Amino acid sequence: MKILITAIGKRVQLIKHLKSKFDIVGIDSSDMPPAKYFVDKFYKVSACFEESYIEEIVEICKKEKVAMLIPLYEKEFTLLNLHRHIFKSIGTELLLSEEKVISICNNKLNTYKFFKDKHINTPETFSKGDMEDILKHKGNITYPLIIKPLDGMGSQGVYKINSKKQLEFFMDYVTNPIVQEFIEGKEYTVDVLCDLEGNIISAVPRERLEVRAGEVTKTKTCKNNEIIKEVINLCSKIKFIGPATIQCIITKENKIKFIEINARFGGGVPLTFECGVNYAEMLERMLQGKRINPILYEFEEKTMLRYDEAVIL
Repeated sequence: MKILITAIGKRVQLIKHLKSKFDIVGIDSSDMPPAKYFVDKFYKVSACFEESYIEEIVEICKKEKVAMLIPLYEKEFTLLNLHRHIFKSIGTELLLSEEKVISICNNKLNTYKFFKDKHINTPETFSKGDMEDILKHKGNITYPLIIKPLDGMGSQGVYKINSKKQLEFFMDYVTNPIVQEFIEGKEYTVDVLCDLEGNIISAVPRERLEVRAGEVTKTKTCKNNEIIKEVINLCSKIKFIGPATIQCIITKENKIKFIEINARFGGGVPLTFECGVNYAEMLERMLQGKRINPILYEFEEKTMLRYDEAVIL
């Protein structure tokens, strides 16, 4: 069977893992992504905001007889969801949560509202308009704060705010900003995998030890039963299909506060593979229509130190 992965970029470890069960077709809008040299077949495609993008992917899926399409770039998720029925009609399963979930994940104010509506502990969050009203009426503001783009990815455009002067500057500097209460503590990313019906199969917490440009460079898996329990509860309130990454912070008071959810594979997910959670086998069983028994507390604890490697042409 074949899997098509979009925006392959540098996702070499993900590709190597999935190649244990599948032939991998990779696509990218660049003609020189490093991962190009690790897939079984590569196609350069238009950028996702160009009109021909969907038509190009559909044609590749037909030509290669792709069984599953796995998108990695948030900006294309809504577009792909709109055409889910087309992929289904040609026998290609889109491994992506539905639009209602994507709209919650890709808009940080929607994420905050979801957390509050479902009684999930999260930092207080304010829209630009809310914060401007507080400043205008000299409301009480406790520093530090965090400011970030409403629809940002990784750590791009994220700044810590320590004063009113900084807040006013970055409110204009950051595009479509939101402002959050700053939470001090240990930050975790939880690699989650759900089946095609939205049932949670696996949840592996990883402590983020070091991050560079929004991507984790040092991380370790932790059998933290409280985090896993809270993630299971969260996933019962939202229907993920396939992969998700859920970020939380454990405060000094030992409280778990959720800060972000993304409906995709995280950059550090290869550590979860190395800890005994075989995503390739699970995806194969999904495509075969076989039941997958959850392995929520069954993984090894390991540490991953990532480094750059080169492809020489």
